[in-house]
Amino acid sequence: MLNDIAWPTRLLMVGFGVSIGLMVAGPVAGAGSGAAFALITGGVLVEVVLLLVFPVVLGVAERRMRRTLERASRDVLAGHVRPGGAVGLVVRRRVNRTTPWFLPGRGSGPAPTAVTVLTALPDDGGPPRRVAAAVPTTLGALGRGTPAALLLHPTERDVAVLDDRVGPQRLHEIAGDPRWRSLRLPTDRTVVGGYLPLLAALVVGGVIGVVLGVTAVSLLG
Repeated sequence: MLNDIAWPTRLLMVGFGVSIGLMVAGPVAGAGSGAAFALITGGVLVEVVLLLVFPVVLGVAERRMRRTLERASRDVLAGHVRPGGAVGLVVRRRVNRTTPWFLPGRGSGPAPTAVTVLTALPDDGGPPRRVAAAVPTTLGALGRGTPAALLLHPTERDVAVLDDRVGPQRLHEIAGDPRWRSLRLPTDRTVVGGYLPLLAALVVGGVIGVVLGVTAVSLLG
């Protein structure tokens, strides 16, 4: 979920494109006012459905992610799995009031928790990726770009545990790691597959919407 949401995002853009295509299909087909109004209404309904369904789907995915984060983090602290090391930089954080936090030095504790997304560089030389870690809100300032040492879950690639046992010197070394400047890091653009493919998906959806609308006018007119 953190590293590749290209297809869900593109499908959403296709849906919005279909909505727009239906709205403009009436004038394209030279339809009368009644047919044009029906197509505009259809386009609006498609958009309303998307706006209602997408937050539900997103909420389901986020709850699944939080459950995975809690389970996998607990496995790391309990020693049920052998984590890999990594260095990280904070991307963003969001306070959650249901998920517990996990730190190897302090153990675990109840919410509220700062679910923190970081860019991780695995010690084994694997490609950079984004991971989530559940940390206490009292840990201190974890703004964008803050360095951190991480323990990566071996199978849940989106999950890490922030290592609170490292000292300031190590954190300074992590911040100065030359790989931050030499490697291609994941960004909000790359996790959605790039902005041009999203634009292409919107255009494809628009064409589909126009074709559907024109076809409907031809069949019913």
